[in-house]
Amino acid sequence: MIALALVVAAVFISLFRDMGIVDSWRLRNTERQLRGEVEKLRQENALLKRTVEDLRGNPAVIEQEARRLGLIKKGENVIVVPQRHESRPQPAPNPAAPRP
Repeated sequence: MIALALVVAAVFISLFRDMGIVDSWRLRNTERQLRGEVEKLRQENALLKRTVEDLRGNPAVIEQEARRLGLIKKGENVIVVPQRHESRPQPAPNPAAPRP
């Protein structure tokens, strides 16, 4: 009986003590999540580096970004078209109804 109690105590201690099996599982899960985030950030960083390179040396990309920002070339004219406000569709007039 004492041996069984010692085994149960040893298992309990190995599972739940500081840096026991349960903590190790949690740490591994956290490590997997962090590795995924690091990989995602590396991909984003690579994309941003390519964008910076394009903006430094590719005239077409530079012009596209300038246009997106609303910049114009010397000698160009800007025509501003106001956006239409979406409204509810009006019902079609009834041709049989009297007109005012």
